[in-house]
Amino acid sequence: MNTVSDKTFRALAEEPSNAEAAEELNGIQVRRRIGLLRGVAEEARLSGHPDAALAGEAYTTLLGLEAAAPVEVGRILQHPAVGAWAWRTFRSLRARGQERPARLAAVALAAAVTSGASCRLTVILDDDGGLMLPGLGRLSPTGTSGDVEVADGVIQAGDWRAAADPAADGPGWQVLHRIRIDDGFSVTLDDLDPYRWPEPGRVTPRLAAEELPAWRSLLPEAWHVLRENHPGVAEEVVAIVRALTPIQAPPEGVSSSSARETFGTIAMSAPKGSPAWLAETFAHEIQHAKLDALMHLVPLVRYERTETFYAPWRPDPRPAHGLLQGAYAYLGVTEFWQRQHPYEGVRGRVELARWREGVRLVLDTLENERLLTSAGITFVEGMRVRLGTVLAETLDEEALTAGREAAADHRASWEARYGPSDR
Repeated sequence: MNTVSDKTFRALAEEPSNAEAAEELNGIQVRRRIGLLRGVAEEARLSGHPDAALAGEAYTTLLGLEAAAPVEVGRILQHPAVGAWAWRTFRSLRARGQERPARLAAVALAAAVTSGASCRLTVILDDDGGLMLPGLGRLSPTGTSGDVEVADGVIQAGDWRAAADPAADGPGWQVLHRIRIDDGFSVTLDDLDPYRWPEPGRVTPRLAAEELPAWRSLLPEAWHVLRENHPGVAEEVVAIVRALTPIQAPPEGVSSSSARETFGTIAMSAPKGSPAWLAETFAHEIQHAKLDALMHLVPLVRYERTETFYAPWRPDPRPAHGLLQGAYAYLGVTEFWQRQHPYEGVRGRVELARWREGVRLVLDTLENERLLTSAGITFVEGMRVRLGTVLAETLDEEALTAGREAAADHRASWEARYGPSDR
């Protein structure tokens, strides 16, 4: 399957949340990721890359491990950094770039560790002299690249050995911590993998031990808000999100982001603030993740149109795809505040007032400027149905006035930088 079903396409456009649609998107992305791993091995062979034999050996080993333990190995294959590395390496091979396809051995080693299998592979160490096992942790072996054996979670190369403990650091080993969000749902806190985020300048270094309690305590509190008041959003997050990547914090509040290359990851600065505002982060980013996955499969905007336009949630002009991404994310935000504002007072009502008008403005821009494909027109029509429900929510004059003033201030600041704009 290389595209979504009509049912899922309609659900993504017309419904505030749909766990079945999220599962379908996730399944497509995982199958694509597995295909990319195969593509790395095949492209290395076809191009005569020096790593071709090592990549082929690693891929064959990985196939055997998956056949023996599909659930356990599937956890590694679904780790977002695996897909990011595979996509970057495949493109590098096509362009005769610098990425090393032999790093596929690290994926196979991670699969062996998590499934409890034994294997022997030849590995190439990372540029920093370590060996990242995606989804699990980082080894710091002595010596250089060479044959590595794994058995019962113990990794050995010559006279060097380390236990890949899934719960704690150890000699020669740094674990990727798991954050328990709720019963049956936990995510990997990826603060080590060099492929964990497409913008290396935004990620933080390895978190110190004293930084972990905030993640372990505040995220479950935010999750409780989602489970109680936004169960559909929570189900979508469970279907898609596998990892959180710490990024640098803004001067105020929490920064978060999603990227197509690392589908399944939410990048987030250290959690702080009220549970509801952290919960909104999940509601916001799951919208980005869904639309990123969909737009990879179905063209929704006319990419030949390179003009940029005003977006009421950004400090910079945005192209067509950025407008649609923002509108879709903030449609989810408005629906979040429609459900949540009775518990949050005037601040929640102001958020609802401001962003529902912002979404309407951007959808008007997309349609009036003819920036959408035929599929995009259909998709936005579905978004309009959802927006109509939010616009029908009755709000007090205090919230409406504050929302208008905040929107006007943003527009004035934007036009002071880029000049007046009527679109």
